[in-house]
Amino acid sequence: MKNNFSVVQVNSPFEDTAFFVRNMYKRNSFLFDCGKIGSLTNQEVLSIYDIFISHTHIDHFYGFDRILRGSLMAEKTIRVFGPPGIIKNVRGKLDSYTWNLIKSYAINFEVVELNESRIHKHALFKAENGFEGIYSEINHNDIDLGEGFTFDFAFFEHRVTSVGYRIKEKPLYSANGELMTKQGFKPGKWVGELKQKVENGYLADETITVDTKEGMREMAVAELEAIFITRHSPQDITFITDIAPSYSNYLKALKFADGTASLLIEGVFMKEDVLHAIDKQHLTLDLAKTIYKRSGAGKVRFFHFAPRYDRDRGPFLKRLYDGFEGEILEVETR
Repeated sequence: MKNNFSVVQVNSPFEDTAFFVRNMYKRNSFLFDCGKIGSLTNQEVLSIYDIFISHTHIDHFYGFDRILRGSLMAEKTIRVFGPPGIIKNVRGKLDSYTWNLIKSYAINFEVVELNESRIHKHALFKAENGFEGIYSEINHNDIDLGEGFTFDFAFFEHRVTSVGYRIKEKPLYSANGELMTKQGFKPGKWVGELKQKVENGYLADETITVDTKEGMREMAVAELEAIFITRHSPQDITFITDIAPSYSNYLKALKFADGTASLLIEGVFMKEDVLHAIDKQHLTLDLAKTIYKRSGAGKVRFFHFAPRYDRDRGPFLKRLYDGFEGEILEVETR
């Protein structure tokens, strides 16, 4: 199956975490974490409208300044999602600069501080008022990622809260044009109307006017859907990083990644370094592989390897995939 998500691993898997992600059905791109992002082009930076932050350790967040600088003249609102404290973190970034010359700019930053109650703290920082914060709350179900995309999240323990994210497309519908022609139907605006009604929902007895070789006629939407419309399951991508190798995190990760099409998951330490994994509150590669296998995820990409293994990268990468049973998610690396 073709992967609708294209992923750029912005840095080496031994360096800071940042994934630049596009989807073929979504106009704007987004980031999973925001470590060093110097290899992103200015055009790529300008295409980013949503940033999903796991936690604000420096290797996951200090690239925010590049986003700020590269987007300052843009007419857009950039959203930042993150764990408890993310509003303070973003405000601290903004407060570190002098903003007396930006009140004619149209850049805004919207920050959503996630809460397990799904009623999230919300802050809006607008250039026109010098990035003074406007504070409120927002219901999770009221968050619109655009183009019908949705997201879910899970909190993991890492001595601090680390957030996992799962981004999902809306269901897609296609009409079988070849079958329509064979059965005497003509293409026209009615096909788009049919797809829209199927996508948005319709009444049981609802009809539309269709064009056929014998002329225009009224037909039931339900009948047309059954004959011509195919529903395509939405794809999704899940991101899990910086979580302690605890049993509770393991169970939560299995549930959260269950059946995902693509899984990005850290694998920081080899199993012989499990004591370091426990001390640093990170997954071992073997545990990450187990989560992938038992969650039923489709494709996987392991990342966030301990820098100690970079000194002997060849043997490490060989061990990484030796005997691996699964499908590796292809990503662009820089």
